[in-house]
Amino acid sequence: MSLSHKAICSILALALLSPLGVRAELNWATLNSTREVTEAEWLQLQLSVLGLKLSYPAYRIDLKLTEDSAIEFTFVASSGMAKHLTEELDKSEADEVISYHAQGISDQVETLIRDEFPNLWSSFDPRQDFRGQFLGPGEKWNDPPREIGTWLENKFSWGR
Repeated sequence: MSLSHKAICSILALALLSPLGVRAELNWATLNSTREVTEAEWLQLQLSVLGLKLSYPAYRIDLKLTEDSAIEFTFVASSGMAKHLTEELDKSEADEVISYHAQGISDQVETLIRDEFPNLWSSFDPRQDFRGQFLGPGEKWNDPPREIGTWLENKFSWGR
């Protein structure tokens, strides 16, 4: 068989064996049905998405609703950022940088609650309802993260 004949047969076989139209397996009727979720479940989902939106390569932010109905963030700094905050900057500069990040997260959470959860907005107090922790990597590869500090009542406190 000549090379051009093989090529034509291969193309023809590929065309005949490939599906003409790829059909999705998700049913539109099912996708358009409604689902009931609680405000807490919806808030948790929105917080998770917001945490992803606020994350950058230098840090990851996780936001969650706690059992005592507070909103808590975990700010996991990269090794470079953690070193910069804990070793290279003086404490007052590091306080300012960390407070800037915590306040920015708080502002975004407040906007989310004000715009998407009006029933919660009237009683939301960030001094009581918002807190978090700042973490950096452990000393060795398999060590747990080390605490840099905590954010509580709109104030940063250094860890141990």
